[in-house]
Amino acid sequence: MDLEQLNFLPEWDENRFSKRMNLHGEAWKNAPGILAARDLYKHWRELFGLIVAFAENLADDNDGTHQSTTKSLIYQNAMIIAPKIIGAVSVESYTLKMENAAIIRSNCRQMMEQINFAVLKGWADEAYKQVIEESLDQFRQFFRVWVTTYEKDSFEDDWGLFL
Repeated sequence: MDLEQLNFLPEWDENRFSKRMNLHGEAWKNAPGILAARDLYKHWRELFGLIVAFAENLADDNDGTHQSTTKSLIYQNAMIIAPKIIGAVSVESYTLKMENAAIIRSNCRQMMEQINFAVLKGWADEAYKQVIEESLDQFRQFFRVWVTTYEKDSFEDDWGLFL
């Protein structure tokens, strides 16, 4: 099975953010965050291929085991990550960046809970889960670097979450 064929996430588009990285005026300040987002996205894209391969091995519920529900939940959580990375790098607001980061963290956690559940039920192999966990640990390291590039601004969070 070719993982690249299973991975339908687009490649990182360097041109999309190149204007924000130019060295004129204050734009150069965006470069570290954009580069960190690029690295994070590229790793997510690799991890996403592993997740798709895992999920595609779950049955489509002809036997009433609800494997398709678990598969759907894995996909729902995994599909949110890439747009949230792009969304966070596309805005200047610290609050919106943090909101996207919190959603990414939450969805990664929920996705792993579903993967763990599939293994617990005997629908998937522990070894495949371990590969995903190891890759998610690497993703988490890229994530930690990425969020350190967020610069707190003077705008207040209307909801009071990210002060």
